[in-house]
Amino acid sequence: MEGPINMYRAGKQEDETVLPEISRLHEMKIDREREPVEYIESAKLWYWNMVEGKPFNVDKKAEIIFSQQSELPYMVSSVMERVCTLQCAHCLYQKEKSSAAASRESHLAEVIEHMVSSLPQASEDGPDVKFMSAGRILRPWHLDLLKNLRRVRPDVKLGVIDNGTYTKLLSKWPEGLKLDWLDVSIDGTEEHHNEQRGSANAYADAMNGLRHAREIVRPRAEGGYIASLLTLTSINARDVLKVADAVLDGEDGEPLVDKLNIVTMSPTNAINAGLEMHVDDFAEGWSEIKRACEKYNTPGNERISLGLYRIEDVEKLAAVVGEQKFLESFPSDEAEAEKRVRTRGNFIETHIDGVPVSYLPVSIWPPEELLIEADAAYRLAFEGQFTLDELRTGRSKNGRDTKPYTVAQLTPETDFHEVYEKAVELYWQRFGHKKLDEEFAAFQRIRSKAGK
Repeated sequence: MEGPINMYRAGKQEDETVLPEISRLHEMKIDREREPVEYIESAKLWYWNMVEGKPFNVDKKAEIIFSQQSELPYMVSSVMERVCTLQCAHCLYQKEKSSAAASRESHLAEVIEHMVSSLPQASEDGPDVKFMSAGRILRPWHLDLLKNLRRVRPDVKLGVIDNGTYTKLLSKWPEGLKLDWLDVSIDGTEEHHNEQRGSANAYADAMNGLRHAREIVRPRAEGGYIASLLTLTSINARDVLKVADAVLDGEDGEPLVDKLNIVTMSPTNAINAGLEMHVDDFAEGWSEIKRACEKYNTPGNERISLGLYRIEDVEKLAAVVGEQKFLESFPSDEAEAEKRVRTRGNFIETHIDGVPVSYLPVSIWPPEELLIEADAAYRLAFEGQFTLDELRTGRSKNGRDTKPYTVAQLTPETDFHEVYEKAVELYWQRFGHKKLDEEFAAFQRIRSKAGK
């Protein structure tokens, strides 16, 4: 058992004291080698303590970490270019130079190919295995990488998040390369989309990208789909139905997208903090989401959904719908939970007022994805708030320590399982345990307001 402990110590910051649940985790691994026990998803372990209001003791925390280390990510994502054609007000990223040189020096393409080759095998009853180009913009060499990934792992679904400017590469698009999905964001009406994205042409580019999407995405009959992400802010909270009409009614009777995914913004800097929705904004947005779902969702085809990551937004949702109704949608009764709640990976899914709502607690983030940065480093959630230079030097311009966001520098020989296990421990040590405390306190407040 020395391997995992040594890996953890190698990545530990000098000023960190190892948490008791990390120490207990290593004892638990030894115990369970002698006497295996039934595996329980980390999301379910999180769920039952949270909704029942039972504090998480050291053993329960260690069990959550243990389960996460068994939940290998089914998605590799990569930010393959740090420069962008836009500088959106809501964006996690700052304005910065191209990362192409760092990508070449670190052999990013070879690293991605190796890590994608190491993904778990797809199965009929399991989740899709994916690679996602997570932005910020597509470059010609990215197309060659996607083509290679299709050859190396034909079972891996390939997807791209883009602002619509990928159309500039259509003349260079490899023959026969079809994505499994493409996501082009529409962040409100034309006026509000352009305002939020800081460009008079942003909306036109995005809509043009959606119009051409079927040319590079597999047909629906083969499982291909086109999505649009709407990041809710104080600017566009009242635009949801208009966006749904624009992309789901589409043009000439043909929907531009198959799915409209709505998420709340995560404020990380002085610019986007001013766009965070307060409860009144959230109430307006929720009313719009309900109307859009009523218009476009059917039991067999829920095309609109709301995704939450921040516990602050979960608490706002509870305030808007009423704390009692919220708790009924996350029941502590086992039979009711079986009917109303579904865990998918580390996502927890339910319905409130007819709206499909998914929540990924930030405290248990690691199984969602293995995140590879433009310099081929494996990094942790919210690393995008820093420039690549800030992450590589270990210090931000305003003096913040950025080293905790880096797990390891990846190479074409890195062991997928080992580096992921390390990431789970480092994430919990540095961020996850604090987020769990915040999540538990929020659910306690919700219960208190509901009179429970």
